Amino acid sequence: MNSLLSRSVARVLRGVALSAAFLSLPVMAQTLAETRAALEKAMPGLPASAKIIKTPYAGLYEVDVGSKIFYTDAKATFLFAGEIFDTKTQTNVTKARIDDLRRVNWKDLPFKDSFKLVFGNGKRQIAIFEDPYCPYCHKMEATLEKMSNVTLHVFVVPIIRRESMQQARDIWCAPNRSKAWLDWMNKQVQPPAAAATCVDPLKANVELAEKLGISSTPTLIFTDGDRMEGALPQEEVEKKLAAVK
Repeated sequence: MNSLLSRSVARVLRGVALSAAFLSLPVMAQTLAETRAALEKAMPGLPASAKIIKTPYAGLYEVDVGSKIFYTDAKATFLFAGEIFDTKTQTNVTKARIDDLRRVNWKDLPFKDSFKLVFGNGKRQIAIFEDPYCPYCHKMEATLEKMSNVTLHVFVVPIIRRESMQQARDIWCAPNRSKAWLDWMNKQVQPPAAAATCVDPLKANVELAEKLGISSTPTLIFTDGDRMEGALPQEEVEKKLAAVK
């Protein structure tokens, strides 16, 4: 067994220990509707938006709750929280499916609630969710500024500290919010205090992040809908941008 497979099997075994790993129900389920009914009996808190899909793997059914996945059998006798690894294709099918669920429709992003940072001719585009007090955002900003031919659409999401909201508001309400952002991120230059009459999109941005399942900053979204998280090395971002058609 290769090391990649060994690590995946270990993660699967750890997943078995997660909450509601196994539940027994004397329920006969022959259809998706019956499986859902059995599952709702086992998990009264199951969201109505949860999707149930039959997989080609060992008679398992995939249950999608937002961008999270767990599995059950047709009768909802068992629940399994873990990862499925296809040994023939050497693919983590659970991760691939989660990546698909997390994919964002670029055209649906409310760019009016962001501001632009343009480096070079700016033809390549990235949407980035950041908090002004996020240390990894500061690192990511420094990396992205070294790149040529990229436009950043910055969605400020004040979620790190209590002070984040006011700091983000001061930056958004500055005469030149792009400059105010860079001055703060690079030099810790404090922007002027926001006018009381200034209208900002910050609460809407936080709600957007929650809707998209974004819980950490920085999170980068590319035009193909894929996302990457954390303070990434430049070569990793360049590789992804090159792969985007």
